[in-house]
Amino acid sequence: MTVGQAQGNLISKPQLQNLSFRLGCPLSDVLDIKYDVAVLLHCIYYFPSANILSQTLEDLHPQVETLGIAEYALQTSLPAQQPHLLAVLAEQALEALKPLGESQSNVQTVLSPRAIIALAGACGWDVVREKIIMPDEGLQDGNWEVGTVYDKGWMDEVDAVLDKKDDGSGRHQAHLSAAQDAVIAAVDRLGSEGTDGVKGMTRVRTMDVWCAVFKRKQA
Repeated sequence: MTVGQAQGNLISKPQLQNLSFRLGCPLSDVLDIKYDVAVLLHCIYYFPSANILSQTLEDLHPQVETLGIAEYALQTSLPAQQPHLLAVLAEQALEALKPLGESQSNVQTVLSPRAIIALAGACGWDVVREKIIMPDEGLQDGNWEVGTVYDKGWMDEVDAVLDKKDDGSGRHQAHLSAAQDAVIAAVDRLGSEGTDGVKGMTRVRTMDVWCAVFKRKQA
């Protein structure tokens, strides 16, 4: 998340001397003054829970006039993006079985644009505009996350988590195994569609991105 002050009408072109970066600081360290804009930029998936996101949006509300959010849209424009969408949902299904706060995954809380808008609305934010964009082919996030689920070792992690959950019914194991199979099939299909011998993993594209601007509701 980034918070920054802009001077005059230069919000779209802030000068570097007006920006400071503090890595890993809690919001309490930066919300002692008011800001023009706060941006949640591809960070929501890292939140341990939707409740923590809600608390963040509430903390920002009195100090920030405009809120920008960019996160994955959970939709695709190309077949090459579908493995990323499937992989993210698979990772979320596994993360939901872990005790809160024990995860090191890049994907911990997957929220759709509609869910984010609803959470923001409940915290005093109105969405004023939004759009969907397709990332550049060079963005590697999709390939990284697909690679995590595609790898044989992912089911070892699944088994370790389920051992702690005592999954006697086998339903969680079946669900997660099927989720991995769907990712594998989607990746392998990309390879089979090519005529140049390139494997499917190298064709994976990052899914579409949702961008939105919110304004603080007036009391």
